[in-house]
Amino acid sequence: MAKTRQDVEGDIQNLLGLLQQTREQADQLNTQGELLRISLEEHRTAIDTLDAYKDVKEGQEVLVPVGANAYVFASSASTKAAITELGAGLSAAMPIGVAVEKLQKRIEKIDGSRKKVLEGAARLEQSVASIETQVQSLYAQLQAGAAPARAPAR
Repeated sequence: MAKTRQDVEGDIQNLLGLLQQTREQADQLNTQGELLRISLEEHRTAIDTLDAYKDVKEGQEVLVPVGANAYVFASSASTKAAITELGAGLSAAMPIGVAVEKLQKRIEKIDGSRKKVLEGAARLEQSVASIETQVQSLYAQLQAGAAPARAPAR
């Protein structure tokens, strides 16, 4: 049985709702991906800073990044240890090499999560394209008059 014009219009409305929801989900995943990218950059900056700091002599003046591309001048004290987060909001001093290893492991985890998030976003964007094609096809049917108006009840 052929669909009536009202059936096609209803299908279009349903698809438009699904399209909006799918776009929002894709946007959320892209935002998460961007936040993870920023976290990766912060971790890489921390590793670069720690690697450079271990070669500094005690008492030497250094620039210390404090975030957002801002730095402060400081005099180095101990260049053998760094304080880094252990997890659950706890931090501890540890040799710089150990701190770098911990940060590298976090980078691997963050990068894996980011890849999964971006893959999910790409799948959703493919769904968006598919839904848009379906909507366009249904609009074309309506414009071509392929779907007749519903016959009045007898």
